[in-house]
Amino acid sequence: MIFKIIGITFLILLMFTDIKHIINRIKQFLKNKN
Repeated sequence: MIFKIIGITFLILLMFTDIKHIINRIKQFLKNKN
């Protein structure tokens, strides 16, 4: 049970960092375009 909670939290953290990374990529792309 505890391991399940840790696993889910870990997955959410991974997804969150991925989303932040993608947003930064998009921001850089928009900056380079202008």
